[in-house]
Parts: sequence; structure tokens; C-alpha cells
Amino acid sequence: MSDRLLEFLLQLTRREKVLLASLAGIVAPLALVFGLLMPLQERRQAAEQIQRDAVALQRWVTRQARELTILTQAAPQPEIGDPIGSGGIEQGLIAAQLRRSVTVLDADGADGIELQFERVDFLKLASWLRSAHPDWGYDIVAFRLEATEEPGVVSTWLDLRPLQR
Repeated sequence: MSDRLLEFLLQLTRREKVLLASLAGIVAPLALVFGLLMPLQERRQAAEQIQRDAVALQRWVTRQARELTILTQAAPQPEIGDPIGSGGIEQGLIAAQLRRSVTVLDADGADGIELQFERVDFLKLASWLRSAHPDWGYDIVAFRLEATEEPGVVSTWLDLRPLQR
């Protein structure tokens, strides 16, 4: 292949060689621009967009944390009652029509309770947590929330410990 190319170039006239060299002088920079520099520019723009998104998220989280601090300082602190135990939590689940969704309701030896839902309606669960949490005498120290294939249905695991006085 290179022999044929060399032979072809040797047969060209001086004018054809100058024209070919000038054409190569134009094509090589264009190839460099479109083959190397344009993809780098696109990656840079994508990275800058990711950075802008991260900064916006950080600012949002900071505003939310500031707002939470203001709200918790202004809100009256509820009276901490004794933990209601797994039986009390079960009664609350029955009242909220969530008991059938519970797969694990287990009291461990350290006064903690593990609560697991394999498939539960997210809105019902959130409503129950919002209404029950201040009164039950427990703090949620760990939780896991996973989406399922069905919209609005989640898999949840909660680790509850008695509130510290």
C-alpha cells in the first residue's frame, strides 16, 4: 500500500505536489480540531454542568439545613414520653392500616425495635411516621428505603431506639 502511495506521489507534477501539500495543511488542522479538540470541549462543558449542578445542590441543602435549624429552634419541644414498645407500635400500624404490610416487627435486647416493610404504600407510611413519631418515645437511628417496580410502593427498613432524655 505504501509503495503505491509513494509511487503515486513521485508521479505528481510540482504544481500537484504543492496543491496536495496545501490541502494536507488544511485537512490536518481540521482533523485535529474535529477529532481531538471538539470532544475535549464537549467533555469540559459536561463537567462544568455537573459542577454547576453540584454547587446548586449544595446551596439547596445548606438552605434546607438553615431552615430546619430555624424551625427546630422556634418549635416547642415535645414532652418525651416512655417508649411505647413493639405492642404500641403495632397498635399504631393497625390504626393506620399498615399492619398487613409489616414483614418484621422485632424488639431486640437493647430496647430497640426493628421494623421492616417488604412492600408498603409510601404515602401511607410517610403519613403514619409523621403522625406517630413524636409520641412513640423512639428515635429513628437508621433506615433504608428502596423503590419497587410498582409506582408509589417501597421497601423499607427502620431501626428504632428509645429517645435519650
